[in-house]
Amino acid sequence: STHGVNDYTFLEYVNLRLVAIYNEDTDFSGVDEATDVTVRTNASNAANYVQITFTLGKKYGVNENAGLIPLDSVRAGNGVFFDDAALTHKCTEWDDETLLGGTTAPGRLSEFKNMLTQDCGPKASMCSSPKAIPDQFVSFNIPLGIDFFGLGSNTLDNNVFVDFVVNAVDNDARGDEKAPNDGEAPWQMKTTLTASIPVVAGGVNIFC
Repeated sequence: STHGVNDYTFLEYVNLRLVAIYNEDTDFSGVDEATDVTVRTNASNAANYVQITFTLGKKYGVNENAGLIPLDSVRAGNGVFFDDAALTHKCTEWDDETLLGGTTAPGRLSEFKNMLTQDCGPKASMCSSPKAIPDQFVSFNIPLGIDFFGLGSNTLDNNVFVDFVVNAVDNDARGDEKAPNDGEAPWQMKTTLTASIPVVAGGVNIFC
């Protein structure tokens, strides 16, 4: 911020959480599960997404004109190392069938969304940029795909990477007459949040 004394941290306590949602098993038939303890033995066909949480410094708020997280900035990918060129947009295509499966597996976006709405799942909203943050806590979910995570590895050679813009305003400078999309506006605050999380055995939150 170019307004006043900058005594506040912009972003704090960034955390990533991997989530997998399966089709609910209601018959306990022994298919893809150990019947004695009803434990799944097949880890395929799961909707995978990553939840990012962080807190915004107490003097900052949502940019009403552009949203806190511009959806056209949200990208994600996976691999051994971060590769900016390999990241793909995940939110501008959220309602596009090509996001999950493409022409080789049409219908997987509907499959993904159906798994999200199950009673046994968290019913998380994807690509929902916060409109308000009264407690300064931000939670944002990025859809990744069906079976996106792959196998967990304890050698840290399978990682999920995320990259997006946080577009906030300095509430102490809201009296400035310039529009927040004006590059000279002292109340506009932007940064790029880039983070990664390894896919390890036992490190995925599973529902259903």
